[in-house]
Amino acid sequence: MSEELNASAVADYLRQHPDFFQDHPQLLDQLQVTHRQKGVLSLVEAKLQRQRDQLQRQQQELDTIHKMAEHNERMFFSLLPLQTRFSQAKRLPDGLTILQDWTTALGLQKGTLLLFRDSWVESEEIAAHNWLDRTAFEIIRLERFGLQRHYLGTLTHREKTLLLLPEDFPVGSVAVCLLGKRKSRHPYTAVLLFAAKDERHFHRHQETTFLQQLAEMVEQHLDHWLIEKI
Repeated sequence: MSEELNASAVADYLRQHPDFFQDHPQLLDQLQVTHRQKGVLSLVEAKLQRQRDQLQRQQQELDTIHKMAEHNERMFFSLLPLQTRFSQAKRLPDGLTILQDWTTALGLQKGTLLLFRDSWVESEEIAAHNWLDRTAFEIIRLERFGLQRHYLGTLTHREKTLLLLPEDFPVGSVAVCLLGKRKSRHPYTAVLLFAAKDERHFHRHQETTFLQQLAEMVEQHLDHWLIEKI
């Protein structure tokens, strides 16, 4: 038999006979296991070390979950005053100022809205850089979003140039969310965008529940700030 098969047979035998070492206690001290940090250990020591390592990993996971829960709680409560301020805004420029102030308070670089020209009635009070061509953006949407309504991660220089102003650079990572009524003429009518200088700040493995809640909040106010094309 091959060495691999022999090892498998031994492992199977020990699983089927969990009391083996009770009948052969001397083997517990004779058998040795090589540990990366601690060198050679007895079987008992190796088992105890493995249990300690598992407990350490579990504690680290609990610490991570606790920190995430605290972060999510802070973010959730930060939405309450933002909702109030949004309700007081009468025009889109007011809403954009409120959004940027809130974004800055969170330590982010940029928070803004980009409107698709074919979805809203243009107005002189809305700056040119807040308008977005759907055809140009469609390349980014197909490349980055897939079937999702949000994207978190990095962008190419060309993509950054389309979505951001020169004075916004350098940009490390972004969180981009599509806004709009699902059953309207276009499935999305605007883009909510946040930018951070750190490339690791936004990434595709992040939880997006908070971002979705924020996007829904902004969607509720867009109709009050703008006139949508029928």
